[in-house]
Amino acid sequence: MPAGTARAGVCIVRVEPQKGYLLITVTTNRALNRDLHSATAEHVRKFSDPERAMEAVAEFLGSYQRNGE
Repeated sequence: MPAGTARAGVCIVRVEPQKGYLLITVTTNRALNRDLHSATAEHVRKFSDPERAMEAVAEFLGSYQRNGE
């Protein structure tokens, strides 16, 4: 992105109760401008284990620290 252009990221956690388990969908996108428009595709991951889903969210958040954003 050009210098001075604000970047943003979005992480959506969707939980759908199923018979006997949870279906957790974590959708992330790191390449958004300040108007929340993106030229890249979303990254979608599905989990049934809440701890693994939270690890995916932590990984997304940590990517901003690692890249100095």
